[in-house]
Amino acid sequence: MSIAYVTGNQSKFQNATAFLQTVGVTIHQASVSVDEIQAGTGIEVAIRKAHDAYNQLQEPLFINDAEWAIPALGGFPGPYMKYIVGWLTQQDLLKLMEEKSDRSLILRDTVVYYDGSVEKVFTHEVHGKILTSPQGEPRGPFVTQIFSLRQDGKSIAEDTTIGFSEDEAILWAEFATWLKTHIPQA
Repeated sequence: MSIAYVTGNQSKFQNATAFLQTVGVTIHQASVSVDEIQAGTGIEVAIRKAHDAYNQLQEPLFINDAEWAIPALGGFPGPYMKYIVGWLTQQDLLKLMEEKSDRSLILRDTVVYYDGSVEKVFTHEVHGKILTSPQGEPRGPFVTQIFSLRQDGKSIAEDTTIGFSEDEAILWAEFATWLKTHIPQA
């Protein structure tokens, strides 16, 4: 049995494939267009995406979604990071943080499995900080140069780790273990 990973991000798909293969789980990539609802939490957004994708594909699937929370800004941007990187610039976000002594940052990563009847949600938080200036070469959205999830303070853009970080692996291991025990021949 192969489970669909609904993502248009080739890098995310390759990382998940490499990790899940090591535990005997086979996946294939599916790219479908689903609306990203406005909701109070990333979990709500992820669940809706999984259900909408299932309605189109009619096969067991999972999605991976993330939200960023900045405690000094009341949890902003939460599930709205996708929009924020289009609305704000790097300097806008740094300006919002200028007078803040708390520069902490929380990445909430979510994986949702759905097969039309079984829905299972997995979440994991990674704590980091917002840097005071851009670091590293741009890779992806501008936040990769000003967000750090590492103990050494390197930005995401400076992180050359291939595959999942130790923190990400926790979430994926939990998901893989559940798949192996709850889904026949996963």
